Amino acid sequence: MHKVLAIFLLAVIFGVLYPALDAAPKKLTILQTTDIHGSIGDEKSPGLLQIAGAAERIKPDLWIDCGDLTQGSFSATLDAGASMAEALNAAGCDIWVPGNHDFDYGVETLAKRIGSFRRVSLAANMKSNAFPMKTSAWKMFERQGVKVAVIGIVPPYLGLWIEPKKLTGLELESPDAALERVMPEVMASKPDMIVLAIHLGEFIAGRLNPDGKFRNMASLSAKYPQIDLILAGHSHQTEPGKRLYPGAWFVQAPPLGAGCAQITVEVDPAAKGDKVLSVTSKVIEGMDQPESKKLLPILDPVRKQAAEAGRKPVAKLDFELEPMKNGLKPNRLAELICLAMAEAAGADAAFSGTLSNYKVSPGTLNERELFLLAPYTDTIEVRSLTPARIRTILRELETKQKTSDCMMYTGFTAPDGIDGALVLGKTGKPIPETSRIKVAVNTYDAHGAGGRYPKLKEIMESSEPPKPASETDIRDALRKYLKKHYPVPNTASGRKP
Repeated sequence: MHKVLAIFLLAVIFGVLYPALDAAPKKLTILQTTDIHGSIGDEKSPGLLQIAGAAERIKPDLWIDCGDLTQGSFSATLDAGASMAEALNAAGCDIWVPGNHDFDYGVETLAKRIGSFRRVSLAANMKSNAFPMKTSAWKMFERQGVKVAVIGIVPPYLGLWIEPKKLTGLELESPDAALERVMPEVMASKPDMIVLAIHLGEFIAGRLNPDGKFRNMASLSAKYPQIDLILAGHSHQTEPGKRLYPGAWFVQAPPLGAGCAQITVEVDPAAKGDKVLSVTSKVIEGMDQPESKKLLPILDPVRKQAAEAGRKPVAKLDFELEPMKNGLKPNRLAELICLAMAEAAGADAAFSGTLSNYKVSPGTLNERELFLLAPYTDTIEVRSLTPARIRTILRELETKQKTSDCMMYTGFTAPDGIDGALVLGKTGKPIPETSRIKVAVNTYDAHGAGGRYPKLKEIMESSEPPKPASETDIRDALRKYLKKHYPVPNTASGRKP
């Protein structure tokens, strides 16, 4: 009995004088990726293969992806991003927070991608009523004896980018509202540190917010000082790491598969106050990393399939195509897109700018180049509009004519200026003020283009589409138009020198 009591007393004294090794500060390594956009990677440019290679070397305690994974490359279009979700899963990523372009294929497709992701998908500010979504608001992870709570936020502005039918049954709320709702629950779980993984950049333009006011992550950090680390995305702005007021560490990994961010956190779980002692971070360049042998069986066949499919000729052009720089001069590519949209949708007129920054020289245009000219999964929307409503759109575009946000139009002219009569191109006759003409616009622009065209959005969404409504993909429309009007001769030998 005395021996047992002595051992007990020694244990108590030892515990007081010499804290247990488990109570010593712990170091965690977190890997962040974002905006991979379907980049597989090869010897010329990095992608998920190289990022996964870095992860195999670093062996992070947590790998968090902040979205825009499944869309953005020619290879990703071949299976609507399925191979990218499968590869991220196989690579050992712990958390996936969907980005706005992960919704481009529609909520039903995204639900399938999330369903195939065997780990955790987070979206605190999203609720799906039409298609069951295997997401959580937040999740607690215990790594190295440290309790890490991770909250995920998807962009709440999807309705400013994506057509409503692709967002069927989706309810979204602001990051502020979501955090206000879930933070008490997170704090009640007594985490050692809190991570916010969000598909938004450090700065959020006023055009995206209902009140028109500019937002930034520093204000979110100030409102929720419990957050220790913010992992961002969407804006394609790399941030190796910096402190936001009043204390959250902010990191944003490189976009387009160019690399990842490595964050090292020192945490003292036994501390009575702030348990996070220090946070440091750096960017890992993907080009310096080897390809992941684990992912090669998944991604190499997709890479080879894309290479073969991408070489297929589409059209033979004897002119150059380049992106619009401003609306002060005609642009051949924007004009072709307008003509293709109008022809495919049976419209009288069309509005469009160029859809990317890609430039094509004269010669044979192939499928990969067509994708680079029209890289998004937008469809064509048609509305029957009066001249008065068309003038409202023209006035909005007039304010943007010196920027790349301006659009061209075909099918009608305004020879006497916006306030004069509109003349239908097919007839050369003025359009009566009481009549309507069918106008085609791509879905991204029709719903505001991220807040850039509020008047166009208002007009398109308040006007009934003709029946049957157009379901034509804009890339398919451009392909069909180019094949018809600029066919590839049997003797085509490729690009002009």
